Amino acid sequence: MDFMNIAAMSVGMHQQQLDIQVGTSVMKMAMETSETAVTDMLESIDVSSLTGVGANLDILA
Repeated sequence: MDFMNIAAMSVGMHQQQLDIQVGTSVMKMAMETSETAVTDMLESIDVSSLTGVGANLDILA
């Protein structure tokens, strides 16, 4: 019966490892998708309409 317990523990540990790997892969895909969306959004901003932005610097001490 000890062999059955060891086998069950082994299966459980491998299932946990698989769950972690799947979670990590899904998180990586979500991060890549977000990065692509942000990059696309930043590239779509029309910089020519932002004339004068950053031309002046007001500092109060």
